[in-house]
Amino acid sequence: MDGAQFLAVFFETFKPDLNKPIVIGVSGGADSLCLVHLLLQSDLRLTAAHFDHQLRPVSAQQAKEVISRMQNWGLESELGSGDVRQFAKENKMGLEEAARFCRYQFLTAIAQKHKAQAILTAHHQDDQVETILMHFLRGSGINGLTGMRPAEVLHQFSEDIPVWRPLLGISKEEILEYCGRYQLEPIEDESNQDLRFYRNRLRHELIPQIEEIQPSFRKIMARNATVIDLDRQVLEKITELSWQNCLVNKYGNEALLFDRAKWEQLDEAIQYRLLMKAGNHLVPGLRDLGFQELQRAKKSIDEITPKADFKAGILIQNQPETILLSLGNFELPQTDHPQLPDSAPLKLTLKKNAKLQFGWQIKAELIDKNDYNRLSLEIKQNPEHAWLNPADLEWPLMVRQPIVGERWSPLGMVHKHQKMSDFLINQKIPRTARNLWPVVCSAGSVLWVVGLRISQAWRLTGDEVEVLHLQLISPA
Repeated sequence: MDGAQFLAVFFETFKPDLNKPIVIGVSGGADSLCLVHLLLQSDLRLTAAHFDHQLRPVSAQQAKEVISRMQNWGLESELGSGDVRQFAKENKMGLEEAARFCRYQFLTAIAQKHKAQAILTAHHQDDQVETILMHFLRGSGINGLTGMRPAEVLHQFSEDIPVWRPLLGISKEEILEYCGRYQLEPIEDESNQDLRFYRNRLRHELIPQIEEIQPSFRKIMARNATVIDLDRQVLEKITELSWQNCLVNKYGNEALLFDRAKWEQLDEAIQYRLLMKAGNHLVPGLRDLGFQELQRAKKSIDEITPKADFKAGILIQNQPETILLSLGNFELPQTDHPQLPDSAPLKLTLKKNAKLQFGWQIKAELIDKNDYNRLSLEIKQNPEHAWLNPADLEWPLMVRQPIVGERWSPLGMVHKHQKMSDFLINQKIPRTARNLWPVVCSAGSVLWVVGLRISQAWRLTGDEVEVLHLQLISPA
């Protein structure tokens, strides 16, 4: 590996700003020593950062050796440590996953401290092959088969500091040759030989066996990853267009609301990709999202299952018209429907409107029967207007929520009653909007289920002198 050629490719690929710092994750192994040594030949502002995972008795001493060497090379250095084993236990994570999380969390904190333009890691071509093989064996889709990307933002750690991996196209063999040429002595981590770790078993057992059959296995895998990544980029563009078309609303990082009709028009593959995108929006950096979990989520959506668990605390709430993915039991704000502010009843008089959530209001007035007769049929039949017999009314009217188990007689249902809950369901009112749907009453008797239907008992009979007009006023 030629240093000058490496730097030329590095500057062409990443276009670093010479005036901004770069943080390099340095383990002390051959890979990171090689990367630092290569970059020492540039004018970049480098800060070396080492994280002690506290998994080995000698790790603290080795951490000091790494920092000492970096300082001898003239680099500003940062040292961090954490009890990864305890972190994994508390967060119910595998040890490898916990180590990765703690390391990136530390590197991001150092990058933020130094206002760095990027974080550099020494992942190389052999790491890439191992990563792709791990993803394949775990049932990953096309995203996993592309492996690590040369540059990406890991959103679970930072929204704006990218991770650069300039050695991804370079093999371990080339790195070891470079270290030998410049007499760079790695500080070896003996856990890299521990076959209890999944990656180590792939590295030391499975991949050598595959190479007995196909000696060019690593190069073929790396080449395939590049080709697959081109396909992934096309799919991501289609996914983004579908996302913009289907997404009705986004409630910060808490919930996403999709239009079901538009969702159902999508190809199955794009639906799966939208689920993955939604999962990563709600839980940034969501990993190990397998095909079985995606199938289960899609099945719940197809069958309009009211509630279904997805992954990592994400809940899917299905309605006939919408699909809601949220962190836990997120209550969807019903801005498109009239809703009481809370469970407390409101007073409604001829002088004062009842004010609902999000700017909705209910107005009451008495009008002359002759004025009513002159109104158009369109106004009389508009569901936002109710025309009732005012005889025997008790003022003020009350606007309350539906009562559990209550029954009433909607207009047209003579000498019969219906459960209010069944009526709301039949009217296709979303489940999340039913509890606070406004009902106008007089002395306990239902006059109007707002915006839907008046009561049979309070219909106009034709001999009225005045008519009670109730109006639902939508937000401006």
